[in-house]
Amino acid sequence: MSDLEFKKEEEYLAETVGAIDSKIYALNENIEKQKEWALELKKQYIRDLREYDQYEFADNYNKLNEIMDFTDEQVAEANRLRDIREKPYFGRIDFKANGDDETLKLYIGLMSISTNKDLFVIDWRAPVSELFYEFGKGKASYNAPDGKIEGEITLKRQYEIENSVLKDFYDVDINLFDEYLREVLSKSKGQRLENIASTIQKEQNEIIRNLKDDILVVQGFAGCGKTTIALHHIAYALYRLKNLKSANVLFFSPNEAFLTYIGKVLPDLGEENTRSATFPKFIRRMLKTSKPVETTDEFVMRYNFLDSKNKKLIDDKLKFSMRAKMQAWLEEFSKTLRFSGDINIDDKQYTKESLNEMLEKDLKHAKYREKIYSVASFIYKDVKTEDVGKKEYILNEITENVNQPITLFALYDKMMESFGYSKLDIDEPLFFEDAVLLCTLKELTQNIVTRVDLKHIVIDEAQDYPLLFFDFLTRIYNHSSFCIVGDINQKTVPGELNSLEDIGKLKQTKDRFSYVVLDKTYRSSEEIVEYSSALVGNPRHNAFRLKYGQPVEEIKMNSNYLSQIDNILKKIDVKSKTVGIIAGDTETSQEIFNELSKTRSADEISFVKNAYSVAGTNIEVCPITLCKGLEYDTVILVQKGKLFEHQNKNEFLYVGATRAINKLFVLKK
Repeated sequence: MSDLEFKKEEEYLAETVGAIDSKIYALNENIEKQKEWALELKKQYIRDLREYDQYEFADNYNKLNEIMDFTDEQVAEANRLRDIREKPYFGRIDFKANGDDETLKLYIGLMSISTNKDLFVIDWRAPVSELFYEFGKGKASYNAPDGKIEGEITLKRQYEIENSVLKDFYDVDINLFDEYLREVLSKSKGQRLENIASTIQKEQNEIIRNLKDDILVVQGFAGCGKTTIALHHIAYALYRLKNLKSANVLFFSPNEAFLTYIGKVLPDLGEENTRSATFPKFIRRMLKTSKPVETTDEFVMRYNFLDSKNKKLIDDKLKFSMRAKMQAWLEEFSKTLRFSGDINIDDKQYTKESLNEMLEKDLKHAKYREKIYSVASFIYKDVKTEDVGKKEYILNEITENVNQPITLFALYDKMMESFGYSKLDIDEPLFFEDAVLLCTLKELTQNIVTRVDLKHIVIDEAQDYPLLFFDFLTRIYNHSSFCIVGDINQKTVPGELNSLEDIGKLKQTKDRFSYVVLDKTYRSSEEIVEYSSALVGNPRHNAFRLKYGQPVEEIKMNSNYLSQIDNILKKIDVKSKTVGIIAGDTETSQEIFNELSKTRSADEISFVKNAYSVAGTNIEVCPITLCKGLEYDTVILVQKGKLFEHQNKNEFLYVGATRAINKLFVLKK
């Protein structure tokens, strides 16, 4: 590069930073004025309160709220601009559209930056920004609101900017961009997942910008960026779909700790974090129960150490055919539902004969629990009541005068008994397999009313849910779009899902379904990918990163294995590198943490002890069941603990090994 070109780029960066500073200054001035205005309005409001009628009261209250909301928005924008100021953009393309004399210089960043006169930076999600991700130098096109624009890219450039200072830039084509990407990927990872807006690959970009397919399913190998892609897909949808807000999106996460790990990606991309759910949280809300619900990691530990007979019971429960079996049972059982007594409400009597006639004729084809709700609605209307307490009393009278159970859990017990299974144990948490079947039973027996404002659902680690659960979700949220990502190679939860493509075989998804496979891993060095692939008998691997020159180190574990771990840590710069120490169960992980924390502070080492704990230090000790989705510069895989001593241990070792980016140590028995 020439000194003159570097100077021009420095000048452009300075102008851009200056524009940002001006915007921040103007926003701060407005914020202060609005605060003063709101304070004055509040004083006036209090002073004249007695003179207001109810309409004036409401009008002033709404005005005050509008000012405060607008002020909050401006504060958020100012904060966002301060963050962007450090690195206003990461790329540039020079594009000349066919028929135009002028070549456009387009700088691409995390958000648009403009003044009344100039557009300095274009948001990475804008239509024209697609040129940056889809093409190298040469002929190119993008889909603008007014139609397809064709032309030529004459320059594509990447920037290294730190603290508003230009460090370097690279003119890139496809091959040189790969080198730039490898340079970016080689840098140490922090304690939180980062955005990838500057390095999105063509195949990733196609998924991120796909808004046409209602049910988008992505099968991706470990390290292909599935979770990050899903988050960028959300950010893109929020930017492009004006009727979609963060509150309209639900992110289904494997656990609470993982939500913390990914928590900065959407804010970095200029969007608020979405609503979130884990399996236990979702089940408790869906079934309206306070009963503890088994997490997926707890389920894995329980299932893998059952005898073959009890494993088969669970396998049978989670078969997709269970829905048809339950439906057939309900159709027959529903015929036995009868009122055993009359119901008296106020001065009106509803005889059991008239109520049973209603069940047999008018409600013959209604769902089981809907029959009861329909009878209740008839009586509410007949006695002309809208009182909530009275409605509850009427419903209680109805349920006490029928010969079969109505509540979901009681009905489930009845059904399971008829199938030869045990009833629910009130002293145990709600087991994973029962939770899935209870959801199915609820859908089969009543019309489930879901929030219409839930427009988009993202499900991560999809391989850990049975097909029966996806059937339930896509039935009750049939008005929502889905982005479902996972890796069938990392499946550790039993259940009938042989491929994520099976989701497209569901009746309600067939015409709305798109399936994409990502077979390139960007996380781990080629040595680590080769090692982890061999664990599951899969010699195929497609590592983007080249050999790092650091082969996987297998170390014979001895009785003093804790000292061995400590010695490995002493070789690592743990102040600038993240280290994951992964063991085969919680008890072993606890033992490792207890020993290592004797000589390290809470700021240096932490323990991910359950699905709800949050770590966030450079050294994290984690049981294998909780490490999915996480990544570390270095992983120490300790082959001790129940799941690493199990007959299917290689499946779990594969999950642990693929968490490593640059270096993998394996303490092997």
